[in-house]
Amino acid sequence: MKVLPAAGMALLASTAQGSPSPPLKIQTRTSLDSRLSNVHLDFLTPIRESIDLIYGSCDSLARASGSHHAIGQTISSSHDRVVWVIPEDAYSGGCISAWGSSTGLLLGRSREQHVDLQTMDRRRHSRRRSRLPKRDDSPHNIYMDNSTGVDVWGPWFEGVELLKNSETVSVDAAAAKRKNIAIVGAGMSGLMAFLCLTQQGMTNVSIIEAGSRLGGRVQTVYLSGGPFDYSYQEMGPMRFPTTLTVNNETHNVSDHQLVFQLADEMNRINNHDRNLSVDFIPWYDSSDRDDGWYPSEGSLRTGGNGSVRPFLQSHRLPDPSTRELFNKVNKALPCKDFCVEMARNMFRAHRKWLDNGLGDIQQWSEYAFMANYITARSNSTNPEFVGKGASSFWDKLYEGMYANATTWRTVDGDSNKVTLQFPGADADPWINSTHDYVMLAVPFSAMKNWSISGLSTTMQDAITRLPYASACKVALEFETRFWEHLSEPIYGTCRAAGREMFPGIGNICYPSYNLNGTGRGALLASYISEPGWGDKWASVSERDHVQYVLDAMIKIHGDVARRQYTGKFSRVCGCLDPLEGASWADPTVRQHQIYLPEYFKTHNNMIFVGEHTSLTHA
Repeated sequence: MKVLPAAGMALLASTAQGSPSPPLKIQTRTSLDSRLSNVHLDFLTPIRESIDLIYGSCDSLARASGSHHAIGQTISSSHDRVVWVIPEDAYSGGCISAWGSSTGLLLGRSREQHVDLQTMDRRRHSRRRSRLPKRDDSPHNIYMDNSTGVDVWGPWFEGVELLKNSETVSVDAAAAKRKNIAIVGAGMSGLMAFLCLTQQGMTNVSIIEAGSRLGGRVQTVYLSGGPFDYSYQEMGPMRFPTTLTVNNETHNVSDHQLVFQLADEMNRINNHDRNLSVDFIPWYDSSDRDDGWYPSEGSLRTGGNGSVRPFLQSHRLPDPSTRELFNKVNKALPCKDFCVEMARNMFRAHRKWLDNGLGDIQQWSEYAFMANYITARSNSTNPEFVGKGASSFWDKLYEGMYANATTWRTVDGDSNKVTLQFPGADADPWINSTHDYVMLAVPFSAMKNWSISGLSTTMQDAITRLPYASACKVALEFETRFWEHLSEPIYGTCRAAGREMFPGIGNICYPSYNLNGTGRGALLASYISEPGWGDKWASVSERDHVQYVLDAMIKIHGDVARRQYTGKFSRVCGCLDPLEGASWADPTVRQHQIYLPEYFKTHNNMIFVGEHTSLTHA
């Protein structure tokens, strides 16, 4: 039996007497009437080691003797929530304890947990009686390539229509549905794959996730309280474009409709449970974002009259020849018409772009070369003028269309709720029947040997050579939403801080939720995605980075920011996440043409999905 070191005993003893407090506060904020629950972690002081969470005795000072089962592990203070899969032999009246993985110290303990085993059993039996509807017409053995009519470059949904018309005998479909399927990664692509496969009747589907939570890059941090205390910030995706207005005509941004359809489907499955329901509210964004705290060139906002702004701003360029070149590029870029095409159907627009480059693909290669050449000339401009990310003009086009969106939506009460509806997340009848298929904190390393895995050379290149970009976000908490009470109040929107006065800050995003609300407020004080800055900030300590951002907020808003800062913050840099290492895929010229068709192939029973396989990124 491993006995807690004397320092740990002293910590627990002093905690029992009321002083000092343990460094970690552990809570479950909902009734334990489901096999899955969230364990919320509030770090009162920083912890520099991994933390093992167990359920067991509320009195034991030794991890081994006091443990009934392990809940999971979190990496120091980087995660504030862990999913608890409650086993069937769990008992009521125990406590959740946190132990230092390396030191063996007891770092915190929850109150006594009341586990409602009877309700859990009722839900499990109810779920068995009302499984999701199965379909027996799933296609089998259809190759996802041009030989079967599937257009891997463009509107792949036309290939789906082909698959619907390809009937298979019921015995083949039944055999296919009994196949064992492992989904590696519980990000949104993995969760979506689980939903689609299980709804089609697949019965042996497992999710393997190396981390201790679901959602991948969908990540909400709570500076205080929970979702509806509204002191949170989105450290991953935070808004979705819904409409684009050009020449006084409004068009839906169709490729993001999948997000809203998924939310509707999950709300239906979960019977619109209030704790799980995903509801969207407007995201407020200034129509003139470049009129921010300090003008930032290259803004891609829609003008107040509904016209689309130029992709490349040139009025501050010192070199007349460079200005002339930028004007030529803007004249050639087809956003007014082509942005509408992308909004209506991103896949067909992408196919059109690849087929003929809108008339002359060589012309676009030349423009890409000129843009990169200009970027390299430090006396002419700087990288922001040619946009961020991939050096392909396709990337510039679809990012420009999104940035020109007229209306946006965001999730009310945090985007984590999107992932909580899925297996292994939170309380819900559908989830209860699938929790056995979710394996958290299980690193997957079976593909280290590419040749054994059966990957083609091109696919190996797609994995090893595809570049990625990294961004950093810093959220700060304040006593009130003071920005809504300034002489010129700010309600929502992201504003550019300006690279000259505040380098490395990027955009400041003011929350669009709980407007005019009371209580504490969280500000996304820095969202920097310019090339290089995500890596630069990774070399700076978290303390110094946060202090730099706080100083910028004080310079911008005045001493009210200093007085009201609570000391709570969160920093997320994609390149620092050991499970991601970056923020999004960032393919260079020609990599789409080479790699995208490869993702449609089956490689020795492996199929690749995810943001990196999409024709749009970030």
